[in-house]
Parts: sequence; structure tokens; C-alpha cells
Amino acid sequence: MAMRGIRRREQLDFGYELFIAAISILAVFNMVLTIIPGVDPDAANVVLIVNSVLTLLFIYDFGLRLATAPSRSFYFIRDYGWADLLAVVPQFRIFRLFRIWKAYRIVHRYGVRSTLSYLSRNRSESALYILVLMVILIIEAGAFLVLQAERASPDANILTAADAIWWAYVTITTVGYGDRYPVTGAGRLVGILVLTTGVAVFATFAGYISSKLLGSPPEKEEAPEHPPAGNDQAAAYLAELAQLISERAAIETEIIRRVEELERLMKKGQSQPEMA
Repeated sequence: MAMRGIRRREQLDFGYELFIAAISILAVFNMVLTIIPGVDPDAANVVLIVNSVLTLLFIYDFGLRLATAPSRSFYFIRDYGWADLLAVVPQFRIFRLFRIWKAYRIVHRYGVRSTLSYLSRNRSESALYILVLMVILIIEAGAFLVLQAERASPDANILTAADAIWWAYVTITTVGYGDRYPVTGAGRLVGILVLTTGVAVFATFAGYISSKLLGSPPEKEEAPEHPPAGNDQAAAYLAELAQLISERAAIETEIIRRVEELERLMKKGQSQPEMA
């Protein structure tokens, strides 16, 4: 039962792990994007501003992991917590690759099919992470591309990174103040893409909030007064047996992993006195 509880707790945090891995990939991509020759300086500033927001998310993530870790020393030393801390520093953003590796390790442990099954069963929990990620991507891509498109026009009024981010945000929210707007054909094409994706994202977000506020609480299933008879009882026993087998496979996988880790630590402890 203890192993089953551990497995459930890991699944509850699985969507969050994938979200952190996604923004880690975005941060590494942004790091490469800023050094590409020919990129408009103001467009590069958009990437730097977005990276500042991602840094705040990474600071929150490190504090959350440190506060909830069963063993803080194990997390910090053996589970690459030190890499999570260094990844917060802008000069050491390359260490965010460790976050991607840890997410890959979780997916590899449970398999792609189990990962997709989890996301399908927990659509409401995963939707919030996906929406936040999509808003960040749309704002960054829209602001970056519109600056690249508008920089050659003398009539452009979207001139700085702040202008572009403001325009992208009011566009995806369909507010449209009209103080900033693209004047070139390429810029207007970017505006069409930002408008279309923004409407879809915020419509989904409104639906998510409505389902949380107006949805009825899940009803508890009451146990039947009498056990099912005949084929129904056999089907129930088969379903329970299949569930036990799947849980046993997961427990055996976890035990093997921990035994291998223990053997590695014991070998490492035996080699240190010999070297001394």
C-alpha cells in the first residue's frame, strides 16, 4: 500500500513535471535564439523579458521541490537540486537541461502510453499547465515576429520590446486598444495568427474556469448491498485481478530500480576506502 501511495503522488505531479520540462526547453531555445546573427535587438529583448518570467517560475519550482522533498540533502545532491539552483542564474541557464533529463527519466519509467493515458484521464489538471504554456509561447512568438516584420517600415509604431509584448497581450485577449498595431503586410499576418490562437486559448481558459466553478462535485460510488452474481461477479473479479497485476508490475519496477541504486551506492562506498 505504501508503494501504491508513492505511485499516486508521483502521478499527481506528473503534469507539473511535463510543464517544467516544456518551459526548460523554451528557455534553452531562447538562449540560442539571442545569439543568432541578424536578429533585431528589440526582438532579442523580447526573449530576455520572457526569460525573466521563466526565471521566476524556476525559482518557484526550486523552492517547491526543496520544501516538499522527503530528504532535502538527497534532492539537492543526488537528485540534481544544485543544478536546479544554478539554472536560476542567467549565466548558468544551460543547467536547465537537467530538468529536461529528469522529465525524460519519468516518462521513460512509465512509458509514453502511460503518459498519454495520464494526460487523458487528468485533462482538467493538465489543461491549466497547457494554457499557461500557450500564453507564454503566443506572447513571445507574436512580439518577436511582429518586431522582425515591422522594423523596416518608417511608419511602424511597434518599436520596442515593451510595445510588442503589450500589443501581443491585448491582441490575444481581444481587447485591442488600438494604440499599437502592425502596418506592414507581414506584421498584419502575424496579428491574424496571434488573434486566432489567442481566441482559442482564452476560450479554452474560460471553459476551464466555468467547469471548475459550476461543475458538480464528483459523486461517491456506493458499494452494492449484495455482490453481483454469475457472469457479473466473474467480470468484477477479473477487473480487480487486472488492476492488482498492473499495480504489482509497477511495484516490481520500482523495487528493481531502488535495489540497483542501493547496489551502486554500496559499490561506491566500497571503492572509496580502497582508494584511500
